[in-house]
Amino acid sequence: MAIGLYGGSFDPIHFGHLITTQSVLEQRNLEQIIFMPSHISPLKQDAKPIADYHRLEMVKLAIETNPQFSVSDLEIQKGNVSYTIDTLIEIKKKYVEIELIIGLDNLCVFDKWYKTEEIFELAKVIVMKRDVDRLPNTKNIFFDKAVFVDTPTIEISSTDIRHRVKNDLPIDYLVPCKVKEYISQNRLYK
Repeated sequence: MAIGLYGGSFDPIHFGHLITTQSVLEQRNLEQIIFMPSHISPLKQDAKPIADYHRLEMVKLAIETNPQFSVSDLEIQKGNVSYTIDTLIEIKKKYVEIELIIGLDNLCVFDKWYKTEEIFELAKVIVMKRDVDRLPNTKNIFFDKAVFVDTPTIEISSTDIRHRVKNDLPIDYLVPCKVKEYISQNRLYK
């Protein structure tokens, strides 16, 4: 059985991440999904997420009750820009069959990723597509190579959650309770 690899900043992780990846897990019949918080995303080098250890801990708290979800700190431990190809090379040492899980927004800019052809050699690229997502008129060459999986439409964004916390608005029903408590206890996003 294959494993899924799902990378992101997870700043913070929310129910949208969890519900859509659970859907992919079931539809693709994956053994597990590994959540991979990035240290620095190559396409978001100007972004300033909160400290790595906070994001890693929130992912751990969010997935702790799901035995088919795990988290890796591989990219965080590397401590520099996180290129997917490097992560796949490392993960491939342990797992034979890998499915890289990305959103449609990432596929649209996949031609800007580092060593894209090699990514397809190491992993099957699974694209989460929601009902509201419209395929762009102009598609890059990777659209034909990717596997599309319909996932639930969950309109939650980490940006909105950070904004709500900063403005003392509730985030109930957006993040798991333990993540909400962690954010509050550590005064994150204030």
